[in-house]
Amino acid sequence: ISTERIVRGRVIVSLDYGEVRYLRMARTVFGRASYWTGVYLVDGLLVDSGPPNLAREVARLCRELPVRQCVTTHHHEDHSGNHRLLAERLGIRPLAHALGVAPIAAPEPLPLYRRLTGGAPRAADTDPLGERLETPTHRFEVLHTPGHAPDHVALFEPDRGWLFSGDLYLAPRLKYLRTDEDVHAMIDSLRRVIALEPRLLFCQHRGRVDDATAALRRKLDFLVELGERVDDLRARGLDESAIARALPWSDLVWRVWTGGQFSKRNFVRAFLRPRA
Repeated sequence: ISTERIVRGRVIVSLDYGEVRYLRMARTVFGRASYWTGVYLVDGLLVDSGPPNLAREVARLCRELPVRQCVTTHHHEDHSGNHRLLAERLGIRPLAHALGVAPIAAPEPLPLYRRLTGGAPRAADTDPLGERLETPTHRFEVLHTPGHAPDHVALFEPDRGWLFSGDLYLAPRLKYLRTDEDVHAMIDSLRRVIALEPRLLFCQHRGRVDDATAALRRKLDFLVELGERVDDLRARGLDESAIARALPWSDLVWRVWTGGQFSKRNFVRAFLRPRA
């Protein structure tokens, strides 16, 4: 079941996946969605709180649906941007990995493109997550899955085979990487969650992904093969810039829009960087 509404330059799509509801949200520019993200609600648990520039939609969600607690997949503003709102409106103190508590309490100054796409979050207090998270009918394993961010976590519900993956998955093939991402840690995290053999994956930006294990394995294979290609090109004497140019896809739009904070050259740097 899917419903969609457009209100004041924002589009909100509500998707019902049985026990799981997905609220997919974006600002619109000339009537078109500019940057999709979303939150999940399962058994009263809100997985992330969305970007601050969609606070009205999150506030409406809190009024209309039984939100009782909130968990943070990672501290980035499009995932934790309305934590302060949850505290003020519902008295909910969100949970986050211990490494995410400080950056949520004191958000970093954001570059212009991030302020435009997500908005600047207000400081919010969180409590550190444990190894388990329970709702009235579900028990989730909290998996530390760094790579995209040091504090990134995923939630695994073993009885249902659900994996709430935050930004661990995103797509089977990536065309660019953030400057601060650790591709080696990302590969390790993918291997750990694949070993659990999840059946359904719930991605914050893409929605439900069926056959989750196969989808995650495709991303892992892509990253491993890309790393081997980067190493091979470096062994032939190419520098970072030449290796990036040799990768057979364009990152021009995102590289220009983000001032280089997203680029395929970041992939090259990440693979050539020594493992932590």
